[in-house]
Amino acid sequence: MKHGILCLTLIAFLLSTLLSLPQNAPAEDTKAFVPDKVLCAKMIQFGKQSYQRGKYLDAKEYFRKAVQADPSSTAAWRHYDLAVIYALAEKVNKNTGLIVPDVSPQGPAKAEVAAPPPPPQQPAPAKKPKFKIVEDEGC
Repeated sequence: MKHGILCLTLIAFLLSTLLSLPQNAPAEDTKAFVPDKVLCAKMIQFGKQSYQRGKYLDAKEYFRKAVQADPSSTAAWRHYDLAVIYALAEKVNKNTGLIVPDVSPQGPAKAEVAAPPPPPQQPAPAKKPKFKIVEDEGC
């Protein structure tokens, strides 16, 4: 009996607490995001210039800023996606791993590639012994 009254009191307390909490946050607290189309256009322009110069990592950063300025811009997203792919290819071509920070090289990169070691010599295939019939089983 005591447990029933205690449980009923606890449930009533929890319900009254839940009902007293605010239902929705006021809309005045949240700021509406206003896309900056001018900044987006400038970043796209700078990104295109870097892209044409072959500085794909720099172009990717400009296009990323353009997407942040106006997330609804399809041109910014398209250029950003393309620059991400070319920047990845540039990192692979540099073959430096993740040691060097993400910056485009200044001028043409000199590839210092060591000559690959000669392949190991494979032993000559072993000669197969000739098959000789010793006794005929008469199949």
